[in-house]
Amino acid sequence: MAGWVAYSHRMMNQPILTGEEARAHRRSLLAKMGVPELADTWREEALSLGGRELRLYHFASEPGDPVVVHAPGTGSHAIMYAKYLHALSRRGFNVVGYDPRGHGASSGKRGIYTLGELVEDALAVIDHAIAAYGDEVAVCGDSQGGMTAFYCAAAEPRLKAAVCHSLIAPDEPDNTRMTRWPGFYKMLAATRPLTQPVLNTPLGHLMLPVTAYLDLKAEESETFPDLYRYFKEDPVQLSAVSFAAISSLDTTPMARRVEEIEVPVMVVHGAKDIIFPEDYVRRVYGRLRCEKEFLYLPHAAHGVMLDNVDEIVPPIAAWLKKVMRG
Repeated sequence: MAGWVAYSHRMMNQPILTGEEARAHRRSLLAKMGVPELADTWREEALSLGGRELRLYHFASEPGDPVVVHAPGTGSHAIMYAKYLHALSRRGFNVVGYDPRGHGASSGKRGIYTLGELVEDALAVIDHAIAAYGDEVAVCGDSQGGMTAFYCAAAEPRLKAAVCHSLIAPDEPDNTRMTRWPGFYKMLAATRPLTQPVLNTPLGHLMLPVTAYLDLKAEESETFPDLYRYFKEDPVQLSAVSFAAISSLDTTPMARRVEEIEVPVMVVHGAKDIIFPEDYVRRVYGRLRCEKEFLYLPHAAHGVMLDNVDEIVPPIAAWLKKVMRG
């Protein structure tokens, strides 16, 4: 137990890169991703929220163009998606990427969050984007960020659209399938009525490696061929998150049920995705009664917003313009 506490303390207190150190990391990351020319193509901003700070990255289009707020995936940060965010901005959208609390350059203990808190952060950025750009606003998200975007569609009626790569509904019976060992996590879920109070104490901040619930070695990625090594070695990417964070992903209530969502929703899915099963994603999609679209990539794995940018941005942009104008 003492070793677990020491590990957790070390992981949650990793330093936040700032200044030239952060800029050097971003340049290096973009070079590894094959897009070094995108360095510094955004404007940064710090959004202060009651004693904490979120780091925002504006990829500008033209004044008066609609705005898209983008939520990153598990442990990730906005600049990982620079190619996607920049491409979307070239299609006529002001795009605001951000680092959620405990991620990237935003404040907070590393990896200490819940899905509900991620939704709070996204809603705050959406509110800020409306003030900055006007009320033609959509939300987009990748993986865990797709779940966040889906929850925002249920909570924020001012949204004109939501693009969700991956989603989850807390009332589905088999949400543990999105983990590396479903049987084990199903057993843990059965004990949740007893353990839930503990998660609201410092014990809920005990950290687990991301590899404890995602099989990164099996996940295909063109952008990061060795995804496991990237999670372990990158100084900004989170390689561990809290037990409370993992537990919250399939238990956090939505503002309204899936069938009651009125914001238009596009769901993006790759057929080779080994994290979110296709039958599960299609089942939740089938429950939607709002205007909706299913963007299916028969050859893609989970990392579509990193690996398949040139393929997905045109249909996403076209759909957004259609429903937002409507």
